[in-house]
Amino acid sequence: MFTACGMPGDCLERPLRAYLEKRAGELQSLGIKASQLVTQGNPADEILDFAEKNDIGLIIISTHGRTGISHWALGSIASKVLQRSRIPVLLIRSTESEAVVSEKELRKILLPLDGSQFAEAIIPCVEGLAEGMDSEVMLLKVVEPTEPPRWATSGAWPEWEKDFIAKMEKEAKHYLSERESALRNKGMKVGSASLLGKPTQTILQYAEDNSVSLIALATHGFSGITKWAYGSVASRIIEGSSKPVLLMRPPPPISGA
Repeated sequence: MFTACGMPGDCLERPLRAYLEKRAGELQSLGIKASQLVTQGNPADEILDFAEKNDIGLIIISTHGRTGISHWALGSIASKVLQRSRIPVLLIRSTESEAVVSEKELRKILLPLDGSQFAEAIIPCVEGLAEGMDSEVMLLKVVEPTEPPRWATSGAWPEWEKDFIAKMEKEAKHYLSERESALRNKGMKVGSASLLGKPTQTILQYAEDNSVSLIALATHGFSGITKWAYGSVASRIIEGSSKPVLLMRPPPPISGA
């Protein structure tokens, strides 16, 4: 467990240490290995620096809730860490953190994929979590309805759209079947679904309907690779989800690769 405070005059180290020792003890009572550290400086900088120097595999941050039971917003520290971290970041609403700790397991991990290598970059991280907690991984691909072009006539467009969506759904099912088989061959419990709809609403609704414990996403898209850029789908899921969200920012593509 780790906490960082600002200027030395603002930080009362002894109370913070006592607080962290208590929380670490609670985790240890659940069979979780835990230690604690208090440091001084810019919180986001200190968190990222500590994580890099100590080969941390996952950063967990409790975010500030806002009005509305199913809505939450990133605090400034969580936002800065997420924007700069190459280490996966797990965001948990402050109102849900104790329930997550007491549950001690992630029964179902929802992994939305858009067909890109970028989105798939988070799969190894999900594999590690699922293996350690014996979780079921649920793959989801959302097929978006198409908007009619200006040239489309009212009579011809519905039939063309129907054929186009059918083709996209077939491709999505084939794609998911391949990813599902690869994970199942590693001994993992996995299922998949292809749904028609808008990505954000469909992902959030699926998570609620299937009692998902965690939503895992890659963030920060790059032009030509994926349209699920942080600031669009991922950010709306962060704001709209009542579930913990695991986010990973893969490195940018190598030019010419």
